[in-house]
Amino acid sequence: MKKIVKLAAFLYAVKALFDLFNENSTIKSQIDRLKEEITKLEMVDIDKKIKDFQNKINGFRDNIQDS
Repeated sequence: MKKIVKLAAFLYAVKALFDLFNENSTIKSQIDRLKEEITKLEMVDIDKKIKDFQNKINGFRDNIQDS
């Protein structure tokens, strides 16, 4: 009877450990996806700022040439 209880406890501990590692890998994959999404958003924002800056520069050039 003790062997069955020990086996059940061991199996439960192994299952709990496996669930912990599985959850940890799920969290890591979610973090990686969030990092990629943040990078995409930052790149879009940077591209927009660069285009706005180039438009300002072109506007200044046009004003200078018109004068």
